Amino acid sequence: MDDVADSVKSGRHLAAHAPTGIGKTAGVLTPALEYALDNGKTVFFLTPKHTQHIIVVDTLRKVHKKYGVNINAVDIIGKQWMCPHGVKDLSSREFNEFCRSKKKDETCDYYNNTKKTKLSENAREVIAEIRREPVHNEAVKKMCSAKNLCPYEVCIEAGKTANVIVCDYFHLFSPQVRKAFLTKLDKKIEDSIIIVDEAHNLPERVRSLLSSKLTDYMLNRAGKEASSLGSRQLVEDYKNLTKVLKKLCKGMTGRERFVSREEFMEEVKEAVKLSYLELVDEVEGLGEEVLKIPGRFRSYSKSVANFLDTWKGDNVGYARILQKEDNKITVSYNCLDPSLSSRDVFDNAHSCILMSGTLIPLHMYSNLLGLDEARTAEKAYKSPFPRENRLLLLVPSLTTKYNMRSEFMYQKYAKHLRDVISSVPGNIAVFYPAYSILESISRMTGETGKEVIVEKQAMKKEDRGQLYNRLLHARGNGGAVLMAVQAGSFSEGMDYPENLLDAVVIVGLPLERPDLETDALIDYYDFKFERGWDYGYIYPAMNRALQAAGRCIRSETDRGAIILMEERFRWANYRKCFPTDFEFTVTETPAKYLEKFWKKSATSGN
Repeated sequence: MDDVADSVKSGRHLAAHAPTGIGKTAGVLTPALEYALDNGKTVFFLTPKHTQHIIVVDTLRKVHKKYGVNINAVDIIGKQWMCPHGVKDLSSREFNEFCRSKKKDETCDYYNNTKKTKLSENAREVIAEIRREPVHNEAVKKMCSAKNLCPYEVCIEAGKTANVIVCDYFHLFSPQVRKAFLTKLDKKIEDSIIIVDEAHNLPERVRSLLSSKLTDYMLNRAGKEASSLGSRQLVEDYKNLTKVLKKLCKGMTGRERFVSREEFMEEVKEAVKLSYLELVDEVEGLGEEVLKIPGRFRSYSKSVANFLDTWKGDNVGYARILQKEDNKITVSYNCLDPSLSSRDVFDNAHSCILMSGTLIPLHMYSNLLGLDEARTAEKAYKSPFPRENRLLLLVPSLTTKYNMRSEFMYQKYAKHLRDVISSVPGNIAVFYPAYSILESISRMTGETGKEVIVEKQAMKKEDRGQLYNRLLHARGNGGAVLMAVQAGSFSEGMDYPENLLDAVVIVGLPLERPDLETDALIDYYDFKFERGWDYGYIYPAMNRALQAAGRCIRSETDRGAIILMEERFRWANYRKCFPTDFEFTVTETPAKYLEKFWKKSATSGN
């Protein structure tokens, strides 16, 4: 709290690695809000999780109730997820085009009921309710639903006088969205205190926001749009663009290759009668017509036009890649450098606080995001939780290194897992680097004496919820083994409160053979920072492993064990990614330590 107070007072930034469960939300919000209220600033709390939105709003409500402080807060999730139309299956770009078209043509009743010419009386009533005390976004949607209003527009109007705005990364880190968002709110980036939650996710999210792709499937669907509207020329153009993708694939020895901006544009120029810019305009125009059709929420032509326009962009900081897999062709324009957008935010904001339980190494995130070194403090805070509540073990003879993968190695893993699982009294989660390795090792593990719960690839949210409920039920019934992957929903997106997990096992590192995008990242970071292999490959994999390891100890009362089954965790370059208080015992007999740990726990009554 002192470091945050110093940062916002002096107009500096703070990059903070701080353990999960210590109360980061309240600890950061309190000094930031205090300064904002006294100095006419706006606090933007950015988080990718809807559950975190709830925590922030609840924290603000408690402050409001306890101290009587007049906090005007607005909770804004993505416009698409607030929209009363059934549009959740659209991509973000498709939705934005749909929304813009509906407003332009004055065919959205929700928008018209809110502010067709001026703010309606019903909208004013809901806004007054929002300003009375902090409320969750779900509550706002219910209020608006009762009066057929647009929840997003209502929140924007309420946000014009807000002290705190809770929103997503893309609201400020997507250049186009940022400009429109701040303009509609009547806010300036210079008067903003920006809190970035789960900041380890920010570089990849920003890169994704600045990337674009085109597939043969998109062209096929766009061709059907052109046909339905009687545009014979564009039907032919879309067919010719598909032929361009196929032509570019000829002679490929692998499933992907780099393609230059000029190579693609020259092929397009030869294939269609129009110039490249004329083609973009024609495709854009057709997309507009498609969105005017009643009941049409998506236009593939708009998506094609967006890609063709984006493709004209810079080469530096981007990779252009052609992929062919399972008869699907994709050409992508991938951003490698998140600072192309994030630097503008950090350079112009009054103060920024970046926080995460796995923001290590701190200097890597500062470098990748373009934080000004002279203006940024980097702090790693040690866990205040009792050390005796956590057992850290490392089994050194195991690895999922590519050239060491074999049935013999997987059998060794299986034996250790059987011993470990039988030594843990309750629930245990085992996180693997890939689904293929999960299947191979779990098949050899055999009977464990516990219910086995397995994450499957491409699981739906409802299916994951069912697995989670099985884990809850198993806690008082001998426990279960959750088999899941690192960098998956169970290892990062899921919380395990009230000591739901007694132990977590990390099987190997999620380091697969680099694809072309990873190769491009390594080369670019080598050019820019001389740390290509670390920043582009090793450290991101370590972060995913640490995220999974962090599922066990979530509060000062939790007690559990973390077992690392990977010899590379002992290597110096990999150790740099561990928190300084992450000290493990190296052993080939982890079951012995686990039995002793849980026996001591039972004796002490914890």
